[in-house]
Amino acid sequence: MYDSVAENIPQPELLFFNYGFWQPGLDDSWIEPYDIRYRHHLNLVKHALAGVDLCGKTVLEIGCGRGGNCYYLSFYAEAARIVGVDTCAPNLALACQDPRLQRVDLVAGDAQRLPLADCSFDVVLNLESAHCYDQFDCFVAEAWRVLKGSGVFCFADLWNVDVMEVDWKARERALRDSRWKEIAEENISEQVFQAMGLPGSISEQLDELSSNSNRSLIAGINGGVRALRAGLAVGAYSYRLRKMSKQRMIA
Repeated sequence: MYDSVAENIPQPELLFFNYGFWQPGLDDSWIEPYDIRYRHHLNLVKHALAGVDLCGKTVLEIGCGRGGNCYYLSFYAEAARIVGVDTCAPNLALACQDPRLQRVDLVAGDAQRLPLADCSFDVVLNLESAHCYDQFDCFVAEAWRVLKGSGVFCFADLWNVDVMEVDWKARERALRDSRWKEIAEENISEQVFQAMGLPGSISEQLDELSSNSNRSLIAGINGGVRALRAGLAVGAYSYRLRKMSKQRMIA
């Protein structure tokens, strides 16, 4: 799907492809006026990284897509070096052409076999793409491999979505039985559910970019968004955030 979206909706306005985050009283004042259209998406990545020291750090995003989260790291955080990895060539091509991502090193690579050196990153981020990985245990092992000894892994995704061909119980076991030390786990289903239905949502942004050539594609994507939102509404699906470190290994 991601190749098709990149090829048929290439406009740079579609910088993010996540569902967003909103809750009552959320402060958007830190977001620049020209980025306010992305406020829900920016708030999601900010929340996913909350409490993690990014200042002067080397940060990797696995599954960077068009580079929205890397843009946050580049412009709103104080990371010293940012690397984005993705397996979708059309997405990477769009990201490489985006002047907002000049500080980001973009690399073609598989999340389950990262073309990166051991112990080379302070923080690894993976947001809303792991459900696409057939070998989830390999992805978890690769995140471990490329992190430094004091590194932090921030991971968030949909969970228990029955229409996806994913063994969710096996993924739970892979995380539980891994070497990670859990820092925090949070269910943010309600906040994601809210963002999916507000002005500025991913569906609204897609509708704004609709044309004769991509209308059926966008209609299909937005139908899927509505189905996911309905599943979140009744508690059948969830959206979960985890923060983990390697400190268990060195304690």
